[in-house]
Amino acid sequence: MIRYVRQLASESVIYGLSTVVGRLLFIFLVPIYTRVFSPEEYGEMSLVLVAMTLVTLLATLALDNSAHRWFWDTEADEDRRRTIASWAWCQVGTSVAFALAISAAAHPLARLLMGRAGAAPYLVLAAWAVPLTAWSTVVTNWLRMRRRPWAVVGFTLATTVASIATTVLLVVVLHRGLRGVFEAQLLSMGAAAAVSLYLLGDWVHPRHFAGARLREMLVFALPLIPAAVAFWINGMGDRYFVQHYVTTAEVGLFQVGYAISAVVALGTTAFQQAWGPFALSIHRDAGARPFYAQALLLYLWIGLLGAAAVSVFSPEILRLFTTPAYLGAWTVVPFLAFSYVMSGLAYIAGLGPSLAKRTAPTAVAVGVASVLNLALNFVLTPRYGKEGSALATLLSQAVVPLYLFRSSQRMYPIPYRFGAAAALVAAAAGIAGLGLALGGDDPWRAVPLKLAVLALFVPLLFALGIVTPGGIRRLRAARPAVDA
Repeated sequence: MIRYVRQLASESVIYGLSTVVGRLLFIFLVPIYTRVFSPEEYGEMSLVLVAMTLVTLLATLALDNSAHRWFWDTEADEDRRRTIASWAWCQVGTSVAFALAISAAAHPLARLLMGRAGAAPYLVLAAWAVPLTAWSTVVTNWLRMRRRPWAVVGFTLATTVASIATTVLLVVVLHRGLRGVFEAQLLSMGAAAAVSLYLLGDWVHPRHFAGARLREMLVFALPLIPAAVAFWINGMGDRYFVQHYVTTAEVGLFQVGYAISAVVALGTTAFQQAWGPFALSIHRDAGARPFYAQALLLYLWIGLLGAAAVSVFSPEILRLFTTPAYLGAWTVVPFLAFSYVMSGLAYIAGLGPSLAKRTAPTAVAVGVASVLNLALNFVLTPRYGKEGSALATLLSQAVVPLYLFRSSQRMYPIPYRFGAAAALVAAAAGIAGLGLALGGDDPWRAVPLKLAVLALFVPLLFALGIVTPGGIRRLRAARPAVDA
């Protein structure tokens, strides 16, 4: 088990390097955007980007999940090329079709989504970035499948830096406004697509496209297509409720709070990227199940500590990175930060169905969660505004891993310690609430007290038996095993 812990940790750290730097660089844009754009403009930008996220999910047809599963079914490169090429060309073709449709209906869509037809050019620019983004998605997943985390780091960092530099040039230097945000996205994704095609090379040559393979993969992915929409509803659809029941300016505050809470994703996203290929690659080993059980508690301890820390210090973070107009965003941060942890937890909970090649449980889980999300938003957002919508997001995100754990245990029993996991969640929520209560009128004076409150989370590692002194000694003695 020690070998597994070190290997997964090593790959998570490597993947996390690109995620951390990429997120930090995009967070660097927050103080720029909050000084260039009003909360209403920030909200409009958010609504366009959220809409394009849905388009990207639909265009993917959940084939990224199929590609991972079929890739690991064989050791033959020729067969793996058929999987990658079939996925890539299908996704690019579907993305182009969506871009054409959005371009044709841009004005009515802009009125529907943003409340004004004048936002149509933003939709068109963002839509044509989707087919270009598809190539980046394919190449990063392909590199992950080949267990080349450092290559993922290099590609992600290069494309992120190029995107931010282009955005700063167009928005800050050339004063292109909101249009410059989407023009920068189009230009940077075009450059990333060219690099992706170069890296993939023969792997995506049209001769490797196989209709039979694509049909197999689509059958596997079919239940996940509505699930992808449900994921979008659970994680992003809330912006439209806030706009409808409150204002576009409140959407801007919600989006800033979302950006701050996304600091938690520095760890959870890195884990998600490493977990899938690693967990599938060891599932035949004798020590796999005990390791899966321990991975749950380690993930929760790290993720919940991060969520509590971001929540507790959200007022200070906003004072440092934004203007006074955006300080009200802190009220959504705790809900959204903890929802990131729940979202990552679903990757662990869904291991059993993935190994059994059954996607229906995931589809049911996110379907139920999306219905709950919609119902809660209809009830909570009119009464509590953006905070009610953020709470709806957290509650619906928590439903997914709960359902998946129940289904997974029937297909692939794992000796999880659910009592310890529940104790960690309760402790993190209590610590976050206590830390926020210490703020007062001058939050800077409370920083030492907040740090002391967060330190209470550390003893839980030993009190719950997540880590033992003997385990630490063995971990230090073990040699890391990671394929860079």
